[in-house]
Amino acid sequence: MLWDTNYHFNLPPPILRLLEILEAGGFEAVVVGGCVRDYLLGRTPKDCDLATNATPQELAPLLKAHKIPTIPLGLAFGTLGARFGKQVFEITTYREESGYTDHRHPKVHFNATLETDLKRRDFTINALACHPQKGLLDLHGGLADLRAKRLRFVGVAVDRVNEDALRILRALRFASVLGFKLEPKSAQAVLEHAPLLKYISKERIFAELCKILMGAQAGAVCATYVGVLEGVLNTPLNPTLLSPLSQMPPNLTTRFLGLLFACETPFKSLAELKPPKKLIKNIERLLPCTHQSPPLSKIWLKTQMQILSLSQVRAWLGWLKAYEPSKWAVLRTHFKQIGAQREVYTLGFLAINGRSLKGVGLKKAEIGACLQACLKEVIHQRLENTPSALSKFARAWAQNLREHALK
Repeated sequence: MLWDTNYHFNLPPPILRLLEILEAGGFEAVVVGGCVRDYLLGRTPKDCDLATNATPQELAPLLKAHKIPTIPLGLAFGTLGARFGKQVFEITTYREESGYTDHRHPKVHFNATLETDLKRRDFTINALACHPQKGLLDLHGGLADLRAKRLRFVGVAVDRVNEDALRILRALRFASVLGFKLEPKSAQAVLEHAPLLKYISKERIFAELCKILMGAQAGAVCATYVGVLEGVLNTPLNPTLLSPLSQMPPNLTTRFLGLLFACETPFKSLAELKPPKKLIKNIERLLPCTHQSPPLSKIWLKTQMQILSLSQVRAWLGWLKAYEPSKWAVLRTHFKQIGAQREVYTLGFLAINGRSLKGVGLKKAEIGACLQACLKEVIHQRLENTPSALSKFARAWAQNLREHALK
């Protein structure tokens, strides 16, 4: 193996400690995968993983001897967790994979080397390894692909996709998050083998779809690979309506709103993905709003703020930014002013409450109706939000109610 010693990585102290322990115990160990990729891209890695020729059965007593707690994260796949305070670092035994079943689950063999371990990985940019003294190991051209912002499967693209169909969505995720382009053979494999996603659980599909939608290039990726998404959502999609996704704030409800706005059967498609109930509730509330052109009135916006939560209003405004930017600019200004000036839009902002109306002679249900009438008058700027003005209006409202009751 030819290591490039020109590369140096600022690895976290726990990783350096684990490398020291493993090598002192007579084992090989290197940093692999997304951590190396992110370091080379100048990004802060979310996690840092080790690969080694030691098995979990050999690792556990070795780490215990150094008083490092371990967690059995996935022993069937050779993965052990090493805990340092609140952080857990994964250590995985070199492995080969073969005999994939249902285009997802392989038979795992641990009599592997670092070369064979890197060969089984999905993309060249994830098949990189590094070591604090040895430098960088690149056996599959991952470094050149990083520089070219190119996404390429390791080895034969069709084989990688057939082995694990989830790699189809992982390809779209990396393209969306990193802004990379799939090279032609990888793109062809993704498009032609999209039907294999039927073998993947809805939960895994939903998780990857969330990551795709939250990427900076979500619009371009979803529009380009609309055929993949149509298979996932089981409905036709309008690619033109998908392109603006990247113009929306990175809010999951907002991005799903954009995706489902392009769907022919949005509610059915979302339900089949088994998302959290909160997301379903938000979409049910907000999707009808995408099919009407909103007035630019602050009064109208306040009435919507009575119906929707603040987070739902923000999500809807995020959608509006992409599809009707001029209206978004006006309504966003109104929204910010309402918040900054604490303008009245709900009962909680009224200068009186139910207790204030007990002396007016109203019953419980009538008190609620009176407060709603007060709120409406204040929102429409026909009444000042002061205790005296509201009390006067409430007494008149109650008197009018009694007069109608006598007729």
